[in-house]
Amino acid sequence: MPSHKHYREYRDVRSDGSIILYRRADTISDNWWVRLKIPGHRGYIVKSAKTADDFNARRLAEDLYYQLEGRARRGEAVKSPTFKQVFEQWKASLAVDRAIGASKYIAGNIRQMELWAVGYFESHLISAIGDKAIVEFLNWRIKTAKKPPAISTLRNQRTVLNQIFQFAKARGFRNDVPAIRLPSSRQATRNDIPDAEWKTLCAYLPRYVKKARDKLRKRERFYLQHYILILANSGIRIGEARTLRWRDLSETKTPQGDRRVIFRVKGKTGEREVVCNSPVTDYLENLREVRQAEVGTLRPDEPIFCNSNGRPIGSYKRGFEQVLAQAGILYGPDGKPRVPYSLRHTYATMRLAEGVGVYPLATNMGTSVKMIEDFYGKKRVRDPKMAAELTKLSEAPDSRFITVDLLRRLEGKPSAEH
Repeated sequence: MPSHKHYREYRDVRSDGSIILYRRADTISDNWWVRLKIPGHRGYIVKSAKTADDFNARRLAEDLYYQLEGRARRGEAVKSPTFKQVFEQWKASLAVDRAIGASKYIAGNIRQMELWAVGYFESHLISAIGDKAIVEFLNWRIKTAKKPPAISTLRNQRTVLNQIFQFAKARGFRNDVPAIRLPSSRQATRNDIPDAEWKTLCAYLPRYVKKARDKLRKRERFYLQHYILILANSGIRIGEARTLRWRDLSETKTPQGDRRVIFRVKGKTGEREVVCNSPVTDYLENLREVRQAEVGTLRPDEPIFCNSNGRPIGSYKRGFEQVLAQAGILYGPDGKPRVPYSLRHTYATMRLAEGVGVYPLATNMGTSVKMIEDFYGKKRVRDPKMAAELTKLSEAPDSRFITVDLLRRLEGKPSAEH
């Protein structure tokens, strides 16, 4: 037995120094400690066996050795880093995304992880965090917050957690990604602006601009009018519209030769190109004429929705509420006020009503097919075109459809015609 002041008892399990069991001399506990030397790994792996039983300690030591030796053989990390260490590596890997993507969205996700997940899992080994630990974290997250987080907030944080665990798996820190199950919730349809109310709003917008009391308010209302029309005809997100610049415009043509504007936007799902409805060409031309009259030469890097000083307009929320209130369509069927994001939902339901396929629509909107089906599919049933499609009959209806007259004859009663 080697002479060492820290060893009270020492056993070389394989007689080659690879698996050592020892009891510490600086404690009265009889629990065994394990020291492992893994081929190809620098240094030792030291871990408490948490048992004083010789057989159980030896079995734990051997199991751990072969597990880590297998990792080393496969080229995976032998010593698992903590959640915080992996988080810091993942955070650093996002530097490029922050430079080319939605920096505010990414920064917000990082902050949320720092506030909640890092604080909870900080010293946990990334390889030891399993399904049960995730459930415990989510329960703690819900109970600790002053206001219970919305299910959409939890879904967003689940996405980020998945990214971190996927990152850990790709780096060889763990073999799988734990399941992250959230409380079930009833999917609500989105609050859009139905066709009749949309026509009401479009008819009122020019009058709203004309009623402005001065030149400044007229400009604000003119930009709001075109903001509403462009978002409802493109489906882009609020944040994507805020950062949209003149240089981000291009165009394509349909097989019939008709022009269509294309936006290159940067949002929470990264960068994508959006094909706009045909009226957007005219709406953009109106904004271009107004802006050129103000500044002369239009700068390509200037935001499309900008103040007279060229800075992006931060929010249209108040103006949007005001114009919808005056048009008498501020509140939806659920009694909740509509918000600028309702324009994106309006675009989705209108495109579905026109027969646009779910997959191309999801691609254009930068979302998933499932999101389209879950949030907008229910509205299609009430659409007149869909209702006609679902209930259409051939010219000669077959006997599977029982009419009122047929039912009355079956009951021995005179038909409605008599």
